[in-house]
Amino acid sequence: MSLPNIEMRNLSEKVVRRSLRIGKKPDGSCESVRIVYNSTDPSCERFAEMVEEECWRAGAYTILIPTSYRRQKLFYQLFPEDSLKTTNPFSKALAETMDAHIFIGELDDPNWSKTVSGKLKIDAPNRQKIREIMDSRRVRWLYLGWPLPGAAKGFGIPLKRFKRIFFNSIRESFSDRLLELCGYYRNALAGHDMVRIEADDGSDLSFSIRDRRILVDDGIISEEDRARDEIALNIPSGEVFVAPVEDTAEGRIFFDDVTISGFGRAKGLWLKFEKGKVVEFTARRGRENFADFLESNTGEKDRIAELGIGCNRAAEYTGGSVIVDEKIYKTVHIAIGNNLGAYHGKNRASSHLDMIKSMDRGRMYVDGELVMDKGEPTKPI
Repeated sequence: MSLPNIEMRNLSEKVVRRSLRIGKKPDGSCESVRIVYNSTDPSCERFAEMVEEECWRAGAYTILIPTSYRRQKLFYQLFPEDSLKTTNPFSKALAETMDAHIFIGELDDPNWSKTVSGKLKIDAPNRQKIREIMDSRRVRWLYLGWPLPGAAKGFGIPLKRFKRIFFNSIRESFSDRLLELCGYYRNALAGHDMVRIEADDGSDLSFSIRDRRILVDDGIISEEDRARDEIALNIPSGEVFVAPVEDTAEGRIFFDDVTISGFGRAKGLWLKFEKGKVVEFTARRGRENFADFLESNTGEKDRIAELGIGCNRAAEYTGGSVIVDEKIYKTVHIAIGNNLGAYHGKNRASSHLDMIKSMDRGRMYVDGELVMDKGEPTKPI
C-alpha cells in the first residue's frame, strides 16, 4: 500500500500552500526552504521531490538534502571527537538563512545512536545552538512522517499495517472533526492554571499552565498563527499542546511503552517529578535506554516540557512512530527537555522526548473540573 501519485501531488500542494504557506516575503523577495528527506525509501524520495516542485511553483528557492540514520551513525563513528566540539558551518549558515525547514521521513533504524551516545553528547551543545538560531529567526518548520520499511521493521509492525495507519492519519489531519476536537481541548485549557492527570494505574501528576499559550497542531500555520509566533507543524497532525510552568510538576506518572529516538524503548516506565524535574525513574525493561538518553544530552533534558492531547481519530498505535502515536485519540503525552521556540517555554536542552499515555483508564482535570474521562471529552463537541 502506498499513496497514489495524484494523492501525493495533492498532499504536496497542501503542505506548501496551506500548511506552511510558502511563497514570497512581504518585501517581494523569495523565500528559501530546506527539505531533508530519508533516502532509504523511493516513495519518500519521490514525495520530497514533489514538495520541492511545489515550492518552485510558489516562487521559493530550495535545497533538497537526502539523509538516513545509518549515515548519521557512520558520521559519528568516523568524525573525530575534537572536531565535534565545533559547530557545523553548513548547518549554521542554513539556520541563519532559510525561512522554512521541512523534514520528510522517519527513523529507518530506531536504535541508531546506541553505539555513538558519547559522541552525541559532545555534539549536543552544537545541536542546541542550531535549534536556538532557528527559533530566534522564527523559521517555520514541518516534520512530515513517512512510513519507511526500516522503521516498520525496527518497531516490529507489519509494513502493510504501518503504511495504512500512517496514510489514514495523514488524511485525517485535514478533517473538520479533528478541528472540532482540538477546539474543545484548547478551550478547556485556555485561561486556566492547574492540570491534574490521574489513572487507575496509580499515576497522579499535577502542574501549572498559568499564563502559558495553548497551542494547536491542526495541519495549518495561518496568518494568525504566524502573528503569534506559532511556527511549527507535524503531519500527521491533531494535537493540542502547552508548555507547563517548568518548575511546577509534582507527582508520579506511568508509561506503558516509551520510544526513545535512537536509543530503543523503555517498557513500564515510571517517572517521579519534583519541582518540575525527573528525580527518580524505574522501568520493567529498558531502564538503561532511558538513562543513556539522559546521559547523551545537555541542558534541561529531564525537566517537564509539554503536555499534549491526541485528537486524531484515525491514528493507531504503531509501537514506536511518535509522530503518529502522540496524535492518537484518547491519549495524552508528557515531554521532557527543550520547549523553546514553537512551545513558548523556557527550557534549553539538546533533546525533547515525548512519552505517550493511554487515558482509557484515566482522567484529566483542569482547575478541578473533569475535562477528560476515560479518554473522552466530558462535554458535547
